[in-house]
Amino acid sequence: MAFQKVFDFKEVTFEYRSNGVAQFQFNTDMPGGAMAPRLGGGVVLPSSGGIGQNKTYTVPLDGIQGTMYQPVVTPGVSTQIILLAATIRLRPIGVYIDGSLNPPEEWITQPIAPGV
Repeated sequence: MAFQKVFDFKEVTFEYRSNGVAQFQFNTDMPGGAMAPRLGGGVVLPSSGGIGQNKTYTVPLDGIQGTMYQPVVTPGVSTQIILLAATIRLRPIGVYIDGSLNPPEEWITQPIAPGV
């Protein structure tokens, strides 16, 4: 049995230039095992004020977990956006056991001898 590492996602910070708004969506594979959007209707990335101006914008991702993730940025109609950088803050969870699978996962240690 092989366990994939599960991550807790905290936030994603974008640095970009745009002349209009864009939509951000964050997809993960948990819960359910299939990639799906986790931010409801998504988050609007505001305009930076023009293609020549940089903007930094942080989106909280609290409570979102997954073994895989897929950030998606979709520009609005007639919007031009240049993504300069994106940083995702996350942390691994020790052991995550999914009992909803068939057969359910289980965690069993190696035999442990009592100390003397």
